[in-house]
Amino acid sequence: MQDRRYFLFANPHKPDTVRAAGKFAASLIDRKCMVSLDGWLHDLLKVGDRSELSDIAVGINAIIAFGGDGTLLRCLPVAAQQGVPVLGINMGHTGFLLELAPEMIGNGTERLIKGDYRLEERMMLRCTMDDGFTALVMNDVAVSRGHNPSSICVWAYADDELIYKNHGDGILVASATGTTGYSLSAGGPVVHPDLESISVVPICSHDLHLRPVVLPVSKTVRLKVQAVQGRKHQISIDGQIVLFREDSTQITVSKAEERVSFIRFSHQGFITKLHQKQRDWTQQTNGGV
Repeated sequence: MQDRRYFLFANPHKPDTVRAAGKFAASLIDRKCMVSLDGWLHDLLKVGDRSELSDIAVGINAIIAFGGDGTLLRCLPVAAQQGVPVLGINMGHTGFLLELAPEMIGNGTERLIKGDYRLEERMMLRCTMDDGFTALVMNDVAVSRGHNPSSICVWAYADDELIYKNHGDGILVASATGTTGYSLSAGGPVVHPDLESISVVPICSHDLHLRPVVLPVSKTVRLKVQAVQGRKHQISIDGQIVLFREDSTQITVSKAEERVSFIRFSHQGFITKLHQKQRDWTQQTNGGV
């Protein structure tokens, strides 16, 4: 196993993350694998090599992310660009993209090294702005009023066809994977990830007749924001990159060439997992009353 190398990435704000990552790293090292750790994590654990996510290269066999969906999302653009699969360890509550609970680390490590898993590919989106900014997107792009107390006007187009103009909190564009995230909270549909699509979802619209629209990936979605002097609008990409603009903005969202691969040990289907997550959400809600 000497030729196998893994990169460990973690959320420093999740309880027990360091302990879980240390256990996983030790298990890999005991099996003669090479391990690289994100800078702050290496400084705490003092094992393996110190590295950064931006240094990930093709020679890495997998990225192991410890945290919630947000932690995993930060890894995915690099993983997709380098063709490196990702394994998510759930240190949160309702992580939808994550695969292993902390108590399954021992068995998971063994199966990872043996290659006893399947790869689940997911489509990504490419977001490009008129100022030249571009980013890979796993879940969604949200154009919203942000901290601005007033509503904003956003036009949404499918290629050159107007879908609608939304006067409200904004518009969200989601991949099928992203429909179980912010899009779901905004009233969007749940789309099976095998159905490659782009969903356009109005956020808190003043126009009650506006409804989510699901498009084929052959379409390019264009969003145009009307500038209002002294008021900034917000562009959020996967909840990880947040940009503020005061001028009129045009954003295009389309299917990306890059795809990401998730390491899966179970054969649990999407619908079954959705039901399980719904039960988890219900229990958490009831527990918070």
